[in-house]
Parts: sequence; structure tokens; C-alpha cells
Amino acid sequence: MPAKKTFSDEQVVEKIMQLFWQQGYYHTSMDEIVAASGVKKQSLYNALGDKHTLYLKALQRYHQQTLTTCAQNMQQLEQAGESALTVLGMLFSQGLTTEDHPSGDLMANAVAEFGATDTAVQHATTWFYDDYLTLMAAAILKGQASQQITARQSSMTLAQSLLEARIGLQTRLRQGSRPDVEQRKQIWLTFLKA
Repeated sequence: MPAKKTFSDEQVVEKIMQLFWQQGYYHTSMDEIVAASGVKKQSLYNALGDKHTLYLKALQRYHQQTLTTCAQNMQQLEQAGESALTVLGMLFSQGLTTEDHPSGDLMANAVAEFGATDTAVQHATTWFYDDYLTLMAAAILKGQASQQITARQSSMTLAQSLLEARIGLQTRLRQGSRPDVEQRKQIWLTFLKA
């Protein structure tokens, strides 16, 4: 009779996600994953898979957590009557200035490590950025409708430019640089203002 599982998959994946986020895929050994998870190696393999599978699960968890937080924050700001520019500013800087997690963005780190060499990782990062882009474009479209945000370009074009600026900031943060995120946000909001 198989042994009863004594751990939560979600909690284990959360710990592993934090480790990959801090160290990257290639600089994280399976022994470090086992130590961080607190689960025996064979149990980890049986329940959640190998290192690559765990990495994909970590990317999926990051995607879910980040987009859920952004959507909730958007809804709260909109319900409070905040402007589309305020919502967009939140989306631009969300998670970049907190000390609660490793520097940068797990997805930006994945792109930097893998580029286009791993189809599954590329799919995960593209899916994440497409969803983030959709949130930004929706905020811009609302701002354009209320004449708060420039309509000289489409909402999608503006959102793509803003997202690329955010990814650049995430990369700089991961490199150990300390760019002034608030200043960059204000520059972009000034640029986007109608």
C-alpha cells in the first residue's frame, strides 16, 4: 500500500518557485530543490515530477499569483474611482518595488535563461506576457475612452511599449541595479496622458 502523502503540492511548488526565482533554473540543483521543499527526493519526483517539470509548475504558479493580484488590484482601484492612469501605474510597477520576493520577475528571468531554446518555457512566458498585455491594454482602452490617455496609438501598441519598458526594468533589477521605479512610472504616465 502506498504511503500517504504528507505535504501540500501548492506549498511545495511555492517554495520551489521562490528558489528558482532567486537562483534561476541552471543554478538550482535538485538537491537544493529537495532541501527547500522539505520533501524526500523520490516523493517529490513521484508527486510533482523532475526538475524541468517543477520549473514549469513554478512558472504556472507565478503566472496565476501575479495575474490574480493584478486583476484584484485593478478592480479595487476602479471601484474606488481611481483614474485609468492610476490603474496603469499600478500595472507598470506591480511587484517591482517590494522586498518580499527576489529581484526582478520570474518570467523575465526565464526568458533570459532560456530564450527560445525550450518550447515549454517559451510557451509559459508568452502566455504570461500575453495575459499581462491584455490587462494593460484594457486599462489603456478605458483611459482612451474617458480621454485620460492619448489615442494617438492603439491601446495594444501603447500597452506593448509599456510592457517592454517594464520587462527592461525587471531585467535591470535582476542584474542588481536599483533604478528609480517610481520615476520611470511617472515618466510613462506623463507620456501616456492625453
